[in-house]
Amino acid sequence: MAVPLTVSEIANMIGVEEAIIRQTLERRDEDLVPYLRDPDALGEEADVNVSPAQPQTLLLDREGMPLLITKLAFNIPTSDIIENLACQVLHLTLIQDENADLTSKHQELQEQNEQLQHDIKELQQRVESLQNELAEQIQLREAAEAASRKGFWNIFGRRE
Repeated sequence: MAVPLTVSEIANMIGVEEAIIRQTLERRDEDLVPYLRDPDALGEEADVNVSPAQPQTLLLDREGMPLLITKLAFNIPTSDIIENLACQVLHLTLIQDENADLTSKHQELQEQNEQLQHDIKELQQRVESLQNELAEQIQLREAAEAASRKGFWNIFGRRE
């Protein structure tokens, strides 16, 4: 099921005043009617913030947006449409630039992460080899101490 949009959400998305959008939807144009939703019928299934204080909240399915924009274009001066499109293009360009920047940073971080993972493995191997070497040194020292004690007792003998 498509998530319906409120008039406020539509206004924020396309940059047209809420009053103009509300007027267009309230006309109940036969082309838009299939995309209009009754907020009361949606009940708790809707993921839309509808306050009870709002008189007759209008909701529109996302699929109806292109048709709504076409209907709105008839009522909006061409200069406003061009300005809105220019703002949208600028916004999309900025998002693309930010996306490209984030993609390159992500790639750098992945490479850095891989290098760090490699360094961690090397360090873990080094720690393991040092632990093995230390264990060998301890065994050699204990063996030397045991031999030394045995030699001491052999020299001085035990007297029982």
